[in-house]
Amino acid sequence: MNRIYRTKSRNRNRDWTQIIVLAILLILMALSFEAHAQEGSQGNTTIFGGAQMTFFGNHDFLTPAGGTQPGVILTERASASISYLNFFGDNLTSTGATDASYVDGYVRKYGAGQFIFPVGDNSNVGQFAASADGTSGAYFHSDATTAITSNLFTGTNYPALPSGGLPGFPRANKAATIGSIDAVEYWDINGAASTKITLTWDAGSNVNTLTSSTLSRLTIVGWDATASRWVKIPSTIDATSVLGGTSAAAAGSISTNASIIPDSYSIYTLAAVLPDLTPTLGISPSQVIGNNKTLNFRVLVAEINGATTNGNIFVTIPVSAHYVINPYNSALTSSAGLPVQNTRWTYVGISGGNYVFRYGGTAGATAINASSSSAFGFSVVYSANAQAGTENVTVSIFDGSGGETNFLNNKDNESINYSTN
Repeated sequence: MNRIYRTKSRNRNRDWTQIIVLAILLILMALSFEAHAQEGSQGNTTIFGGAQMTFFGNHDFLTPAGGTQPGVILTERASASISYLNFFGDNLTSTGATDASYVDGYVRKYGAGQFIFPVGDNSNVGQFAASADGTSGAYFHSDATTAITSNLFTGTNYPALPSGGLPGFPRANKAATIGSIDAVEYWDINGAASTKITLTWDAGSNVNTLTSSTLSRLTIVGWDATASRWVKIPSTIDATSVLGGTSAAAAGSISTNASIIPDSYSIYTLAAVLPDLTPTLGISPSQVIGNNKTLNFRVLVAEINGATTNGNIFVTIPVSAHYVINPYNSALTSSAGLPVQNTRWTYVGISGGNYVFRYGGTAGATAINASSSSAFGFSVVYSANAQAGTENVTVSIFDGSGGETNFLNNKDNESINYSTN
């Protein structure tokens, strides 16, 4: 009996020991989960070439507390030895990034949900956002034309980064519908999965100067390596910035209208779009038999690049031996079966063999709004003059009208067939 009793006692002791060990393990696991749920850093961290470090939970930049690189997590930027700070998990956040606390180099995200990349360069934070798994990127506080930034590993400068430039990404190489391009900063954003991209700006981005104080002209542009030029990426200013607050000239964010593959462009930055005007001519009827027939003309001028016009807009139609225009009717509301806004236009007269019209009539209109249009109409008296044939009538927008610089789409034409019977 004694022997059996002692055996039971030892078994009970082992049971209690196992319970205590299990409890300790559960506590440690809970503490580990809590650590993963929120991670913090004060900088002074370097991820050397070819290496990577990973956060498995939300992250917060804490107040820097001295050291050789307070507040900064440094990664290698050189393409041949690039290193990464990874964020692994769905819907993660990294908060507290400032001009003093950020990742100087490349950040990569693994997981679903939009992530704001806490990147910066040379004491300037320049965050961007993307959602696709595997997206990575870095911020460069440098003019893209030279694309040179400091190398904190060597104390010198990197060569032009990233690859894909000439080297560098000259701001002068751009599509005709792009105005000024940001000379302060750019982003290298990479990834093979489609995602919307959001860029941010602050007071140092000089957005007011960039857009001539017209924030609605702001857009995202990307460097097309095949064409070796900057191209516009359709984008819209976020009413509420991804960093919080209302987007305004001093700070805000702008997002691509559609998802794109980040690898489609070498780098990204901000730019101002310019107005782009194009005309459409309508004539009714377009068949004339005999003389003194009335034809109705309608000219539509559309802004197609998302930028409000600035300055005079002139439209011309050539003088012809077959027709003369009737007095301009500012009260006209339809022509050739379609609506017109004649109060917004003025007939100027004949100049250089053309009938000339100007935007800005009795209604006092001064600009055609972004992605909008305006039309005017008039009638002519047409005569075949004992002839038969076809006359091509061309409407032209005078080059430079409304502040545009793309003149390749400034003409449209319609044909009038005429005969004696």
